[in-house]
Amino acid sequence: MSKRSCGSCTKCCEGWLSGEALGHKFYPGKPCHFIAIGKGCSVYAKRPQEPCVSYKCGWISNEDIPEWMKPSDINAIVDFRTINDIQYLKVTEAGSILDSKVLSWLIQYALTKQLNFVWMVNGNESWIGSPEFNQAMKP
Repeated sequence: MSKRSCGSCTKCCEGWLSGEALGHKFYPGKPCHFIAIGKGCSVYAKRPQEPCVSYKCGWISNEDIPEWMKPSDINAIVDFRTINDIQYLKVTEAGSILDSKVLSWLIQYALTKQLNFVWMVNGNESWIGSPEFNQAMKP
């Protein structure tokens, strides 16, 4: 198990990702109803399984991702997702344009580990990966 913890990081709930918690939707531009940004969740003890308990922050769940890439420090969220049963790594901007150091590290990591990878910079989505993944990502 990871030794890392969220601490004061609340990026996943700040309105950069989408979901619904206890009947309240959150999505890009609208934070979770229950979040105190930089402090935590006001319903943490009774937060729902989906999406809250089951969410896996890449920084917490994968210690290959360096300590310096904590979401609150890089203004980006790294996580693993699935499309058409194909797993991929995704980085989501969370408060500022994705830093080139972060993107460069993640691209090198994805290439080294042969991972499918998606990133978005300033609203433009890009990806690299297997032929099956590239096909699945086409609009």
